[in-house]
Amino acid sequence: MDEVLLKIGELADFSGISTKALRVYEKMELIKPVKVDEETGYRYYSPDQVKDVEALLEWKDMGFSLKEIQILFSGKYSKDDIDLILNAKKKEWQEKIWIAEAKIGEIDQLGCTLKYDESTDFEELSKEDRAWYLSKLAVINDSNVRQAISEAIWL
Repeated sequence: MDEVLLKIGELADFSGISTKALRVYEKMELIKPVKVDEETGYRYYSPDQVKDVEALLEWKDMGFSLKEIQILFSGKYSKDDIDLILNAKKKEWQEKIWIAEAKIGEIDQLGCTLKYDESTDFEELSKEDRAWYLSKLAVINDSNVRQAISEAIWL
């Protein structure tokens, strides 16, 4: 009995991605069709390849680029190499967390400044003056945050 094969559109639908994405994955040799009809050019995939696409999407969700996934899927690397790659990605995410936390702190500081600034009657300002006031607050706070992050990184 012949194995049931999925057309590219069916695999795309199952996986929640576009057929264009599958073609890109094929070009990068990440997900290859098990059969290509020579006359029509139709691509066919095995049902097991749904899991392969899901794994690829999980790696993407963790922030890995297609090029990085291609390297990981090549099978050329040792366990130690993979550990280095994973730790590098973890470090990238940690840096993004620090930046996000700094931005949250900056927003909180802006809110406090706006709330407790008694020297400026915000409601009485014109639209232009409000925009100027807010841009000055953001610039002052942004430079403070950047400086603090820079100092923390270099310590």
